[in-house]
Amino acid sequence: MFGILDCLKLRAGAIVGAALMATPAYLYGKSAERQAAKIEEAKNALDRIQTLEKNNANFRALSDRDRCLVFMRDSGLPEQECD
Repeated sequence: MFGILDCLKLRAGAIVGAALMATPAYLYGKSAERQAAKIEEAKNALDRIQTLEKNNANFRALSDRDRCLVFMRDSGLPEQECD
C-alpha cells in the first residue's frame, strides 16, 4: 500500500505545510502586539494629558491644535494628523 518513500514524502509535506502555516501566524502575532503597544501608549498619553488639563492652567489655554500636538508627541504618533 504505502511504501517507506511515500511515508517520508507525507511527513516532509506535513512539516513543510506546518512551517508555511506558522510563518503568517507568527507575523500576524507580531503585528497584533505592535498595535496593542501603540494603543496602550495612546491610552497612557491620554491619561497624562487629562491630568495636565486638570492641574495646569497653561495647558488649558492652548488651542485645540496645540493640545493635539502635545498628545501626538507624547504618544509617539505622527504630528501631521493634527493639521
